[in-house]
Amino acid sequence: MGKDKPFPTQPSLVGKKVYLRAETADDVVNHHMWFLQSEPQSMTVHPLPFMNLAEVTERFKKAEKSPYAQAFAVISIKENKPVGKVSFFNYNDVNRSAELGILIDPDERKNDYATEALQILIEYLFMYRNLNKVYAETAEFNTGTIKLLESLGFHRDGVLRQHHYFNGEYHNKFAYSLIRYEVDW
Repeated sequence: MGKDKPFPTQPSLVGKKVYLRAETADDVVNHHMWFLQSEPQSMTVHPLPFMNLAEVTERFKKAEKSPYAQAFAVISIKENKPVGKVSFFNYNDVNRSAELGILIDPDERKNDYATEALQILIEYLFMYRNLNKVYAETAEFNTGTIKLLESLGFHRDGVLRQHHYFNGEYHNKFAYSLIRYEVDW
């Protein structure tokens, strides 16, 4: 993207390395492939049914109409190509909170796109959606996500013991949150 061309998104969703735009049906193919390459049960603590691409696409079509969840493609500014996905879900308009999710292309994980993509999403949710809290859950063995969340100022709120079954063992699940007033970046 040159300086003379506008980004195909809101100005609030543009960082130095990446910008976020609404996820499209075309993005679902990449996101599904990246997810499967990432050993899915190690990436999330939520139960996952195995779905083929057609089922994932159908789920996307239903989800894109929901005000309680939204996914964004993470686009590299330098290469103008999708490198990941961030999302919010479990949106609660009474408590002003939402859960966050992130998926980065396995080939792009060392480029630090995840930090900036989550920062952009969090700023958007606090400033434009008026949320008070964002939160995330991860398994205790997911050290990359733990480091990412803690680097952004998230606090570990609690542990659900032996809550996640993976590779023949039970693992603890960590719950993290970030309150709006705690953001100082």
